[in-house]
Amino acid sequence: ELDRVYLNFSDPWPKSRHAKRRLTHESFLARYEKVLKKKGEIHFKTDNRKLFEYSLVSMSSYGMILQEVSLDLHAEMPEDNIMTEYEEKFSAKGQPIYRLEAMFDK
Repeated sequence: ELDRVYLNFSDPWPKSRHAKRRLTHESFLARYEKVLKKKGEIHFKTDNRKLFEYSLVSMSSYGMILQEVSLDLHAEMPEDNIMTEYEEKFSAKGQPIYRLEAMFDK
């Protein structure tokens, strides 16, 4: 069992017909729930606002508890933030980085 799953800058699959391919779709959330310990967490980062909004709704609808929601991670820049290559690339262009932590309520 895992304590946490990190989803960093995954493909947004922008077309609505591809929603089932998004890593925050309910079918993937069910898979994560199976491998995570009780009260396991998902830490999610993206530069895509529509994917972020979709993920907030998807996780909430699945019954997850949303924690640490940020619409501009670098404005707050937590000390423990580890920047990925994509994060460095997008933030250098001035794009906001969206981040959330969500916990399964089981």
